[in-house]
Amino acid sequence: MTKLVPFGAFVRVAQDVEGLVHVDDLCGRAVEEGQELRVRIVEIDRPRRRIRLAPMG
Repeated sequence: MTKLVPFGAFVRVAQDVEGLVHVDDLCGRAVEEGQELRVRIVEIDRPRRRIRLAPMG
């Protein structure tokens, strides 16, 4: 995770590419910046240049 914000966590998925795991999808997990998190892509919004992610498992 690269950055925690009130609405979720940004996760780097590739060089210069980050996506967001929404706070609701974190399900009360204890998370901190720098922590590795396995994620899956839920949605890609090309016009808005956004990637929505969800934790695996």
